Amino acid sequence: MSKKLKIASLAVFIFILGISCWAYLGLFGNPFKINDAEQQVTTYLIQQKGYSPEQLIEVKGTYSSKSSEAPYGASVTFADELKAQYQYIIYNDGEIKQYSHTSDHPKHEEPMVR
Repeated sequence: MSKKLKIASLAVFIFILGISCWAYLGLFGNPFKINDAEQQVTTYLIQQKGYSPEQLIEVKGTYSSKSSEAPYGASVTFADELKAQYQYIIYNDGEIKQYSHTSDHPKHEEPMVR
């Protein structure tokens, strides 16, 4: 295999790899930012809303490619509502708001944004 062919093959491989990474991040979000969203929402609920860590059963980071203003957030399950999911979004300026919930009788409802 000639040197030019090897360089061309490597260039094509790097191009395809770059496009694949870009597409993955566009569809599923940056895993580091998703993890950061989990931490931000947890901190928000504990420090600003007064919940204890024991009250937060699960905080799972989320990503939405549909929102450029608030693409990252988290889904939260509280200890006293195990079947309900509360969705929080993080705006680009760092503000955190509850977006929605799946509870018929919400115990942790905040004024929502849509």
